[in-house]
Amino acid sequence: MVSAPKTVKIGMEKTSFIYAIKLLAMKQLTALLIVFFMINIATAQSSYTTVSYNKTSQPALMLELPYNTDVAEGFIIDNLKKTGYDPETKGKLFWKQNKLNGFYIFKDVHLEGAKDLVDLYFKVDQKSKREKNTSIIYLLVGKQESFLSSSDEDTYNAAKNFLNGFIDKSAAYKLDLDIKSQENVVKEAEKKFDKLRDDEKDMNKKIDQLQKDLRKNQEDQKNQQQTIENEKKKLESLKGQVKNS
Repeated sequence: MVSAPKTVKIGMEKTSFIYAIKLLAMKQLTALLIVFFMINIATAQSSYTTVSYNKTSQPALMLELPYNTDVAEGFIIDNLKKTGYDPETKGKLFWKQNKLNGFYIFKDVHLEGAKDLVDLYFKVDQKSKREKNTSIIYLLVGKQESFLSSSDEDTYNAAKNFLNGFIDKSAAYKLDLDIKSQENVVKEAEKKFDKLRDDEKDMNKKIDQLQKDLRKNQEDQKNQQQTIENEKKKLESLKGQVKNS
């Protein structure tokens, strides 16, 4: 009975070791994924294309990113903020409500290298059903109620450079998301580990109490056995009186 606490403590130490190994493995996996994504995006560049807007084919820029649409959309907002533009002026979800013909519209944005403010029309699509973690970003650049093409060289190049900047910046943005996500995973794992340690303490307290109760029970059994023997002797004495009468 004395060996019970050692068994529990050894089991808990084994559990702690397993959790430590799992946390190390998760960190190594995250590092490998980051390297993989960085290699994939290193050769990506925006390209010229046309897209349908308001049932009319319009000149546009296109960029593929190795992230799902939620990450891509979040990154667009984050990147626009860094230009000094506030896409959330009228509420946190205003930019998602400001959607027309499948495009998110941001008015009067300043692009580095462009002489005038422009309107940016973003459309983010999942690449395919099988490639859920790859997004295609389409960008239309508007100016004075019309869309610009490569004929407006300064603005077109500014828009192209802006979109190409997504390549490296999106990797940093995704890395930041992954770090925060992994931090939450680690926190949850640590919480679970702390709870297991608290449970271990409670279990050891219960074991100590059970051992005390067991020792008391064993002592009570001895005392009760002695009581039985004494009472039996009294019984035999009484029976002996019957025979002698």
